Amino acid sequence: MKKSGLFIMAFILSLSLMACSQQKEPVNQSLASFSYEEDAAIYNDETHEVNPNAFVNTDTSPIENQNTAVERAKNECTIEYNATSEYYDSNADMWRIDFLAIIHSEDGTVATSGDCQSVYMNSDGITQLIVYGE
Repeated sequence: MKKSGLFIMAFILSLSLMACSQQKEPVNQSLASFSYEEDAAIYNDETHEVNPNAFVNTDTSPIENQNTAVERAKNECTIEYNATSEYYDSNADMWRIDFLAIIHSEDGTVATSGDCQSVYMNSDGITQLIVYGE
């Protein structure tokens, strides 16, 4: 009786330890990094099309995760898109969301078509820069 009780207790304890060690990974949080400082320096040379208009995201709305960043950046998007790419600069605490139009050809290759747009926001959700490209 004592052996079976100890066996059951050990089994329950091992299940509890396994459950504690299995922490959930954040959903959709595998981000590529970038350097906001380097990007901003590139776009200051006036050879790129930078948004000349007032930004939409001018009020504080903290970005908690990748999904929040995409939803917030959508406010600034002015192109047709069917895909996004998300990047984060931990040194500058800045997000870059790229909006793209992706096409799949019959041979299985993937390419972008048309314009793309990059929205740069700080962690407070305030837009800092918008860049257009092809």
